[in-house]
Amino acid sequence: MIQRYVTRRKAYELKNYSVYVGIVAYMAMIISGDVFLGAIGKLFAETLRIPYYLHTNARDMANLSYFFIAASLFAIGQRLL
Repeated sequence: MIQRYVTRRKAYELKNYSVYVGIVAYMAMIISGDVFLGAIGKLFAETLRIPYYLHTNARDMANLSYFFIAASLFAIGQRLL
């Protein structure tokens, strides 16, 4: 189903971007000491990786991304409440 919306090439590009987003988010989290920044970065990075995992039929990794998204949302929600 994802193949209809995202090409294989675009999925690989998104995965590569997700690596950089993750690194920047973790660096920002370490420098600022704020887990909130890391959680937002992880949320965004994992969202970018899902099309790549679905194109490569790595359903287990896609499920792991869903887990990290849920954990990030939980961390963000704790901070906002």
